[in-house]
Amino acid sequence: MVMKYSYFQHTECSTQQADELVAQYQRRGVDVERCLNPDRITWTVSARLPEDNKPPRVDRRWQSRMWGENG
Repeated sequence: MVMKYSYFQHTECSTQQADELVAQYQRRGVDVERCLNPDRITWTVSARLPEDNKPPRVDRRWQSRMWGENG
């Protein structure tokens, strides 16, 4: 089965934030690119990440048994 990939974008990043994000993604071996926004101050960092077929799991810590079936 072929893994699907799509781009996740971090928008409106400062130069320092963009540098940190790029370094973190590169350490994990993720394809990443950084583009200067039209305002010439902020950056958009795009990382090509795998998609999962399943929805994210619900964190049960924040659900009360009193609220019904979710507990």
